[in-house]
Amino acid sequence: MDDGKQVNGSESKVVKVEDVMGSHIEDPVTFWGQNIELIQDLLKVSTALTEICPFAAKVFGDPVPEKIYGGLYSEDQCWYRCKLIKMMTNEKCLMTYVDYGNSETLKKPCIVELPEDLQRPGLASKFRLWGLQVPPKQDVTPFDQGRRFLASLINDKIIRINHRDTAHDGTFLVEAESDALNIGQEVADKGFAEKYNVVPIYNLERVKSTAATLINGSKAEVVQGLSNGSQKVKNILDSKNDYLGIKTKGRMKSIQHRSRDIKMDGKNALVHALEKKSLTHCCSGQMQDMIKIQHDQRLLEDQNENLRTKNVTYLQNCQLLERQLKQQQLELKKMEEELKQHQKAELKFTDDLKHAVETKLGCLAEKIEKLKQFRSELNENRFGDDLSDAMKVITEGSLQTPQSMKSLENIWNEYDLAQEALRKCKSLEDVHALIDKRNELRNALYAAADEFTSEIDTLSIRDRVNVLKSLTCSMNAAYGPHEIEHNSYQMFDRFIEWRNSKLQEFNDVKHRTAISLQVLAKWFDKTVKIFDLNSRASSPSIGDSKSVDEMLDEAERDVCRELDISTTVGNHTIMQKCELDKKIIHGAFNEVMQKINQEHSLLLIIENRYADSVQFKKQAGQWLNTYPSVGNLLSIKRSVKNLKAQLRWKLVEKNNIEDERLDNIVQRWFPELPLLHPEAAIKSYMQSAGLLTESLERDLFDPEPMRELSSKRSLVCSEVKSKRILLKGYSVDFATEANMIERAAAYHRAWSVLKENSGLLPILYLFACKSEPVAYVMLPFYPGCSLKTVQDTNPLNSAEVIKVMRGVATGLQTLHSSNIVHGALHPHNVFAVNRERGIVGDFDFTKSADQRNIVGWMVADKVNLVAPEVRSGQSATLASDVFAFGHLLLWLNFPKNDFAAKPDGTVDFSELSMDPKLWSLVSRLTCFSPVDRLEVAQLIKDGYFLAI
Repeated sequence: MDDGKQVNGSESKVVKVEDVMGSHIEDPVTFWGQNIELIQDLLKVSTALTEICPFAAKVFGDPVPEKIYGGLYSEDQCWYRCKLIKMMTNEKCLMTYVDYGNSETLKKPCIVELPEDLQRPGLASKFRLWGLQVPPKQDVTPFDQGRRFLASLINDKIIRINHRDTAHDGTFLVEAESDALNIGQEVADKGFAEKYNVVPIYNLERVKSTAATLINGSKAEVVQGLSNGSQKVKNILDSKNDYLGIKTKGRMKSIQHRSRDIKMDGKNALVHALEKKSLTHCCSGQMQDMIKIQHDQRLLEDQNENLRTKNVTYLQNCQLLERQLKQQQLELKKMEEELKQHQKAELKFTDDLKHAVETKLGCLAEKIEKLKQFRSELNENRFGDDLSDAMKVITEGSLQTPQSMKSLENIWNEYDLAQEALRKCKSLEDVHALIDKRNELRNALYAAADEFTSEIDTLSIRDRVNVLKSLTCSMNAAYGPHEIEHNSYQMFDRFIEWRNSKLQEFNDVKHRTAISLQVLAKWFDKTVKIFDLNSRASSPSIGDSKSVDEMLDEAERDVCRELDISTTVGNHTIMQKCELDKKIIHGAFNEVMQKINQEHSLLLIIENRYADSVQFKKQAGQWLNTYPSVGNLLSIKRSVKNLKAQLRWKLVEKNNIEDERLDNIVQRWFPELPLLHPEAAIKSYMQSAGLLTESLERDLFDPEPMRELSSKRSLVCSEVKSKRILLKGYSVDFATEANMIERAAAYHRAWSVLKENSGLLPILYLFACKSEPVAYVMLPFYPGCSLKTVQDTNPLNSAEVIKVMRGVATGLQTLHSSNIVHGALHPHNVFAVNRERGIVGDFDFTKSADQRNIVGWMVADKVNLVAPEVRSGQSATLASDVFAFGHLLLWLNFPKNDFAAKPDGTVDFSELSMDPKLWSLVSRLTCFSPVDRLEVAQLIKDGYFLAI
């Protein structure tokens, strides 16, 4: 109910008063609700969504926040208008229901497009209790309790809302009353919220209604919509506030189900009340009627729930009875089938009784015929004959290890040891004695091999192998795969004893079968005479010892026994009734197979050793009295290698000349060539300042490893045109290689200005290895000229120090003029050529100046060459190189001194006795602050270096 009360004066507090039905609880002081005058619009929206959404197009792509969509609510599977909050995943969206205020995550198939007439603002408004706020550090449990408490005050109640102000996000700041109860005060008293001082900011504009009529029409259309959608109205009224405020529409499905039982021919009391409220000003008496209707409806719902429970119970009982009936039917069917089987058996038994003699004699005749066939196939008793024959083969014809083979093995082992000793020998003094011993053993081995091959030639090794292979196949076919048994001792003797016993048993069975059949034959012969009218023979007396039935049974039993044994023997199977028999046969079979395998392995060894001996005699025979000469071969190899190196180096030089010529053409006349012909690698050649070449390979140089100079990277030495060169290898990837080329090119350009007078170690070439990710830098090699080596062997005197360090200063000036920080100025990387010309060595082009300036190797004995600012984490600069230069100069003049360190990290040389010019220069080079240090151009002009 909206009283339309609005006040704009500065002293007033209430801006607007309205009646609201709560729909969603957000936190202990914030809730959503609809003005009760918007029930008609809510009804129309629900009806329209029910008709449109099931057939609407699914959302294509990702929803946009500006549009309103139809969403299938997961609790009641009904359609509601919703809006995108944010995308959770590619297939899931967090949506808010604009007509109710609650949110949930929906999959894209549950979201559909809505027409333009439904693209209207939501019917739910957001309210916050005036003057209250949730405590900032409130725990989760009090927060949830506060939400539930606020839901209990608002749920299923019409609330009087007094607008006080509007927040920046559009939330209405209100005072709420329910049944003369101040809701905000109740929430605060329970401790779920705290009060705060509100600074009045009165909104002088009229508060706009948050609800808009979504479907225009006449009163008749409204009544029609109410009549058609009365079910939805009841859903809306009963599902606005659930207990936790997060399942706003979850009860609608159950309400829809219950409401089907209480329809009243289109004139439902609830519909009448809603129509009256929508067409009038919703007086308070009508609101009370609505509440009463809701109360009555709940009573009906409880009754319906009881009826539904009973209905479920009856349904379960019916299902149980149906299952019991089906079970009884199955049992009855089973009994009928059993009865039919018994009847068939009875008929068969009756028929057998009528033909008992015929049946019995026919069955015995079939077995006797089968027994005749077995006896014709098995002329002799065959209990384990195949195993017995196999035992004879492997015991009587077995080959043993030849005596000459044992001697051959011993000599061959000694020969191999002698050869291994020669391979490991590192001394020329011992090698000749080892050679003599080896030659002696070789002669002995040759003789033993000749004796062994002669003996084997007299044996039929291949024939024996074929016999064993054939025997293996027959045994596996008869008994299957064998098993390795470690306790098969005397299995042959046990098998022979068992076989003899079984043969005796078999003969006894055959004898009993013959006697039984003879007795039966005599009886039949006598019976034939009885039935002969011309014969005078009398019928058998009752006192005979055996009846014909007994004779038939005994004959059939003996025949069956012999058939069982004959079947076992004929099929080579192991009798299943006796585990002892199975064990004995298995044991004998396994022992036979083990001996076959052992002998077969021995024969293979003999054959292999025979082949090795023949090969040895063939190969070693030519060296019994001679020794190979490799001089000519080595000479030819060296000549070929040198010629190859010279030829390839000529090709490299020619290729470099062509590169330089092409570079000149590109620079002066045709700059487009690198772009048009990338396969010519013109761009990489120009970027590397002419250093990078694709014509060189590491194998071209016949390199010699220099592990004593570096253990961290590939470093080899070689000779090109009678000059020693070094190849430094760096492991690179695509990015590292590009940085390396860029830094090397900058270094080379700096050197190219003065070249030999630059004070820098020149880079000759730069090339990449084709077989591994390694890039090589070719440099001149000055063995024994590093400052570290010179100072350790023969330290420089004062005059030599000045000459050498003046050259080092020149090299630093060359680099600094091109704004290049060396970062690796240490005794191993500075060279004193001929003890008078100082040269600054190259640095690791794969690393930056900060990475090169590492304390680990930036030392001169005990003097730390890393500048204080670098040690404190700053980047290396030109002044850092000057600091390292100053300490190198100090170390060269006082190589044996243990320098003390000042608190700021610099060297304390105040106690040293030195030349005043030297002291003045060093003190200005090793200052703590990089700003106070001399520049390289200044230190070259210092009086210390002008002394000579």
